[in-house]
Amino acid sequence: MRDLKQFVTSWLPPLAGIVLIALFVSLAFWQLERAAEKEALAELFEAGTTPRPLAETPQPVLFQPLTANGRYLSDEQVLIDNIIRGGRVGFYVITPFETRNGRLLLVNRGWIPKEGYGEERPALAVGMEPRTITARAGRLPRVALPPESPISDPEARPLVAVFPETGDIAAALGRDIDELVLLLAPDQPDGFWRDWRPPARGSSTHYGYAFQWFALAVTVLVILVWQVRKRIRDEQRSTT
Repeated sequence: MRDLKQFVTSWLPPLAGIVLIALFVSLAFWQLERAAEKEALAELFEAGTTPRPLAETPQPVLFQPLTANGRYLSDEQVLIDNIIRGGRVGFYVITPFETRNGRLLLVNRGWIPKEGYGEERPALAVGMEPRTITARAGRLPRVALPPESPISDPEARPLVAVFPETGDIAAALGRDIDELVLLLAPDQPDGFWRDWRPPARGSSTHYGYAFQWFALAVTVLVILVWQVRKRIRDEQRSTT
C-alpha cells in the first residue's frame, strides 16, 4: 500500500503535466489550422474569380462565386429578424430559389431595416420568371445559443424567424431544402442592402490563441522539469 501511494505521489503529477502539455499543444495547432482556413477564405473572397455554374459545382466552398438557373418562389419567403447592421435592427430577406433540375435553395437577397414599417411588411415581392442569378456560397446567420422555437408562426407568409436552421425553414415550408445558401451578388437586381464579407475575426485572433496555448504548454513543461530535477536532488541528498 505504501509503495502504491509512493508511486502515485511520484508519478501522477508528471503524467498529468504531460497530458496537459499534449492538450495545450494540440489546441495551439488547431488554432493555427483555423488561422490558415481564415486566410484561405479571405484570399478566395478577394480573388475575384469567375463565377462557376452551381450545377457543375457539387461542393462549393464558402464565399465561392456561383451562378444558378431557376426561379424565385415569391410566395414562400422568410424574414430573419434581429439582424443588426450599422447600429440598426432589421431583417435578412431569404427567398427560396428552385433550380431547373428541381433543387431548392435559399437565397439571401440582403438586409432591410425594421423600423418604419410597424405592423406592415416591406415590399418583398419578386418576379417568378426563369432567370440566372450570380451569388456567393454562404450559410444562414448563426448564434452560439439558437432559440428553442425560431419560427413563431409556421403558417404566416412571409415567415418571420430568429436565427433558424435550414431544417426549420424546410419544415415550415413543407419541402426539402438544400443546406447551401446563396448570397445574392451586390450587382444583381431584386436585392436589398448587401455587403458580404468574411468573418470579422480574422487569422490574427487565432494566431493569438495559438500563442497562448503554446505559452501554457511551455509553462507546464518548465514546472514539470523543475519538479523532476528537485525530486532527483532530494533523493540524492537522502541517500548521502
